[in-house]
Formats: sequence, structure tokens, C-alpha cells
Amino acid sequence: MVRFIPFVVAAAYMATEISAFAPTPTQIRTQRLITPNNDIANTNSYNNSPTSLAEMLTQTELPEKLYNPKKDKEIAKVLGGSKIGTRRLTVVTGASSGLGLNCAATLAKSGRHFVVMAVRDVEKGKRVAKEFGMPDDSYVVMKLELGSLQSVRDFVFNLKAFKSARPVNNLICNAAVYRPTDPEPAFTDDGFEQSMGINHFGHFLLANLLVDDMSKAKDARMCIVGSITGNTNTVGEYFSVERVLCCVIEELKYIDNISYTFLLSQQ
Repeated sequence: MVRFIPFVVAAAYMATEISAFAPTPTQIRTQRLITPNNDIANTNSYNNSPTSLAEMLTQTELPEKLYNPKKDKEIAKVLGGSKIGTRRLTVVTGASSGLGLNCAATLAKSGRHFVVMAVRDVEKGKRVAKEFGMPDDSYVVMKLELGSLQSVRDFVFNLKAFKSARPVNNLICNAAVYRPTDPEPAFTDDGFEQSMGINHFGHFLLANLLVDDMSKAKDARMCIVGSITGNTNTVGEYFSVERVLCCVIEELKYIDNISYTFLLSQQ
């Protein structure tokens, strides 16, 4: 027990020294204040008000949510069974641009698929569907923000209300974000880094919520898309340590998706 006494004495001394530098409650320095016009003002003056910290906290602007259920939640579309007819029901995420849009348009024009365009911007989805010449009775556009797990659940609820007892035949998980050059990380509404939360966790929840429904369909298929970020040759295009690390992380995410798809195929 004696051998610990010097350490106890030293710790007590350090605590005393450190407390000498601790600010008193009246010495709260206000460095950044949000003004009414949302400009940031810097000040070097001391604020003696005990409520200054509380005021700063109430004035802090939090990042805007990707999905606000009160204003973004769609009213469920119903009676879609007659519209679908005998065609295969196919859900495509990220169907308002790129691979997702071209995939959705090709399937819709084939006459064998009724496509659910799962997009974050419904108005954009409707506009590009017309621009690509998709027949009016071949698709429906529904709200899906993969950066919000609540939005994923709301989408599945609306999808089931629309299709009624008809099972989903195909799920194409295409939507993704890829921001290797962003100086600061971005996060989903649930606190996940966006590329991991959207590219993997959002689709993971979506697939889990639909897998039982899809098991009722004949010859059901689930596709996890891996486009340019899944190719090894993207590492050498602009070689840097940051680029390599980013591509390695992206590869790990796609390995997660591939592993999950393989496990689903075994069920």
C-alpha cells in the first residue's frame, strides 16, 4: 500500500495545479455567436451572464435533416395491383439518374416489368421518367431517402399499401453516394457516415424489410449494384494515399453488400 502513496500525492498536486487554470463560471468566453441574420460574429469580450452558454446552445443551428417525416412523408398510394397487372414488380433505388434511371427506363419499356422508382426527389423522378419516354402505366415514383432509416420504413409501408398482396419480384439496390474529395465527413440522420449509411445500412434495412415479401414471388431476384467505385482500376486513376484509402473503404462496403447478398441467396 505504501508504494502507491507517491502516485496519490502527485495526482493530487496535478489536480490542484490544473484547477488553477480552470475558468470560473463568470469567465465564459464568447467566441462565436449566431446573429439574427445567421451571420457569425466573433468577439473577444467576456460575457458575465450565467445564461450565456444556454443562449449559445439555443442559437446553434443543427444540420438540416435529410428526411423530415412531418413534411417529407408521402401519402400512401393504393390500388396499384390493377395497374401492375401480370407484369413483374421491380423496385429500383436511385432511379432518377445514371445507372438507376437507365435501368428503370429499359425495364419499363420492355413491357414485362412495372417499375417502382425509389428516389429522394419525387418531382425530379417524375420529370426524368417523362424525358426518357417511360410509358405512363409502366412505373410509379415513390419517396425513399436512404440516409434516413425512418424513410426506409415509410417507403416499405407505402410500397406494401400500393401493391397490396402482390409480392415484389425484383429489388435493385442501386442508389449510392461517393464523395472521396469532400474535406469534411457528412452524416445520415441516424449518425452514420453518409457513404456507409446510404450505400450499405439503408439498403440493408430495405432488403430485410422486403425479403419475406419477396420469398412469396416466383423466381425473385435481389441485385446489389457495384459500379465504378467497385472497380480496382479506379485506384490508379488519381494516385494518392487519400485516394487509395477511400477506395479501400469503398471496397470494404461492397464486400459487405456482396456477403449479405450471398447469405440471402442461401436462405
